[in-house]
Amino acid sequence: MKRFITIAILLLPALFACTEDSDTGSEGVTSVVLSMDKVDLMVGETATIKATVLPESLGIGVVWSVIDEVYAEVKDGVITAKSEGVTYVVATSADGSKRAACMVSVNPPVRYTVSVLGENGQPLSAIYGYPGMSTILSGVTSDGETHRLTWSVDDASAGAITSDGVLSFGASASANTDYVYDAQSYVKVVTEDGYGCRIPFRSSLLNGIRVGGDFYPAGTPVIVLASESYPISFLYASDSAPASIPADGINLELSNATDFSIEKAGVAYNLVTGPSTDVSTQLSISPIGSTGKVAIAKFVIEKAEDIKVLLADATSSTLSFTWTEGASVDEDIARPYTITLFKDADCTDPEVSFSIPANDGCWKGRQPKFVFSGLVPATPYWLKVYDTTPGNEKESSAIPAMTEAFNIVEVSSDPAAEGDVILAEDFGQLCWGADETTLSAGYDVEGDGSSSFMNRTANTFVGTTGQYAQRILTAQSTAKKESGFRLAKWAQGYYARLYVGPGYIFLSTLNYGTHLITPALNSIPEGKTAKLMVTFHAAGLVAGNNAVLAVQHGTSFSEFSSGTQTNKNKLNLTDNVQTFTYSGGISTLSEFEVTLDGVVHGDRIAIGPEKEQASGNSNMMLLSDMTVQIVELQ
Repeated sequence: MKRFITIAILLLPALFACTEDSDTGSEGVTSVVLSMDKVDLMVGETATIKATVLPESLGIGVVWSVIDEVYAEVKDGVITAKSEGVTYVVATSADGSKRAACMVSVNPPVRYTVSVLGENGQPLSAIYGYPGMSTILSGVTSDGETHRLTWSVDDASAGAITSDGVLSFGASASANTDYVYDAQSYVKVVTEDGYGCRIPFRSSLLNGIRVGGDFYPAGTPVIVLASESYPISFLYASDSAPASIPADGINLELSNATDFSIEKAGVAYNLVTGPSTDVSTQLSISPIGSTGKVAIAKFVIEKAEDIKVLLADATSSTLSFTWTEGASVDEDIARPYTITLFKDADCTDPEVSFSIPANDGCWKGRQPKFVFSGLVPATPYWLKVYDTTPGNEKESSAIPAMTEAFNIVEVSSDPAAEGDVILAEDFGQLCWGADETTLSAGYDVEGDGSSSFMNRTANTFVGTTGQYAQRILTAQSTAKKESGFRLAKWAQGYYARLYVGPGYIFLSTLNYGTHLITPALNSIPEGKTAKLMVTFHAAGLVAGNNAVLAVQHGTSFSEFSSGTQTNKNKLNLTDNVQTFTYSGGISTLSEFEVTLDGVVHGDRIAIGPEKEQASGNSNMMLLSDMTVQIVELQ
């Protein structure tokens, strides 16, 4: 190869000299410009290069040539690699006055490729495991021949691999507080010919624990009951989602082994509690083969509680709690309560608080259950329930809860690219309480008739009403003008039949249908046509009934921020419409993914019934979130 490098160096002065030639031949040619000045090819591969003679107004073409045709040839700008070496492709203006050159490096053809297989014989693109775990890897080549393989890892602290391909995952302390252990590196396999591949592997132990079906981050106290048994598991990052570590992969240690014990249950563990209350234990974990030990959870059996509180449900913007105190539902609802949702575990920073009189009608004769809405996604909260009976005051423990994750994306005028999410809304700014779906009491943010969605000061409580719709959206004129209100640029269809629920919008009534209309999608680049993926969770009252997503093009709409009633917006439900079908059941939200083609800058998307005029109850639906992503731009 040294010979080829020498040739290339010797050629450079001559080529540059040609490029600097001036006024020989046709007048006016200033230079020849190539689309690339270097290209790497393997034998048999091709590449296309474009040459432009400046100024282009002369309309002069080029003549192609190769310094050494042993290594490559060129025809009409298409370079074909012939044999290993280095040469130059030269483009000369048709009048012979100017030249430009592109260096072509030709490498020998790849005889075969190498892949890494897992224990199930499937090709791997990445490998995941937990500290102390081992897995057997094998290498396979595309030529089907037997080759001598050499295995290695880039970082020995992350793991080790034997000459036979047995990979053992290591344990290293992580700077990321979300993990107990987290080590990442690469496995490499190379044949005797120098061909090979390199794939990432990760050895991790998540800093958290699953108790029953609930995940608790490290440091979060886990409240358990006396004389009970709880299945527990520990998680590592698998290729798709956190997965449980088998019981034989870790060692566990309890600081209080008198009131708590750990039992193996097949490939998992059970935590068994004793009869005592007001006791706790620290659970520490270490991978097999590691001397490191990390406290991962604290279990607490609280003193006998007069008020027992449970988290009933959570979405990205709502939390619903229920509690018991007396011997019956009647005794529970006969007590006065103050319920306070806090932002901190010490319960010193309240998010919102309500006092509910004894025998309040909000309970509708049911077990106390209350929903807080308008909360922030992926945020921890703590609830305390206080029985404020004079002379017999009681309070519950602080119950932790976390809203689900959802990344809000507001509309923007900045040009987006393929893969970008250009709109994502969970309607979490709508602060409304009770509904028939969750059977919870709640609060009416209208209160005195002047409050907005952003104001949680309210004096009216509501229970289940026997109606699906709780508060008509367009009736809340102050909310439309609220500074920073994300939904201000949304709109609705011809009939004013959008209603607020806890963390969702309810569309249509028995006699009228309506649609929710997104803001203008101004982040689609002007002059481009987009294919969009619209993902949302929705529920329809009747199984088998259809609803639509309809692209609205070139239409002006009255928005929620207009200060006027936003109904009477006429829609196009004929062109560029996609249909989806409800599974049925207004309390069962299903995920839908719908593709829309031919969407351009400034278009909107309407979601709702197939027609603007309802027929019976077939158009009733809930919409809890919507995400719009660009799949392709043309």
